[in-house]
This record gives sequence, C-alpha cells and structure tokens, in this order.
Amino acid sequence: MSNKIETYIGFAIKKGSVVWGCDAIAKYRKKAFLIVRTDSLSDNSAAQLVKDAARLGCKIVTLNDIAVMTEKRCKALAICDKSLADAIADNLM
Repeated sequence: MSNKIETYIGFAIKKGSVVWGCDAIAKYRKKAFLIVRTDSLSDNSAAQLVKDAARLGCKIVTLNDIAVMTEKRCKALAICDKSLADAIADNLM
C-alpha cells in the first residue's frame, strides 16, 4: 500500500472528516465522497455499504490494512472531504 494513501487518511482523521464503522455510515446523512472497507467485512455489511454508497453518491474502495493505518479496529470508514477522497482514489489506481 502506498504511503501517500496512509498520509491522506491521516489528514482526514486529523481534520475530523471521517465516519467510523458500518453502522455510523448507515446513519450518516451528510455528504461522503469515499467509503474505504476491508476484505474481511461480512457479506451483509458489504451489501449495506453498497446501499449506503448509492444513497450518499460515493465510491467504495477496498484496502486490507485499515486497522494498521488508523490504529483502530475498524472495517469500514467514510471520507467526507472531497479533496482528500479524490487524492486517495487517485493513488489507488
């Protein structure tokens, strides 16, 4: 994984532009620009994230080491800052 992606996620965390966890993303009513999830997410939670992404109008990307980057036990998070979400998505490709 790119060190830049880790840095951009860290910036989003420091800025307070992150929604943590599947349940919080499902309850979130404002605009999110990117959902980051792990492969170890259950099928039901993954299906719920797809619905949430459609409702929020954002993309979903998969990273396997979110817990290591964020130092939290988290399997999904939403980035709510457009510039940081675009930078993360650009560096994934």
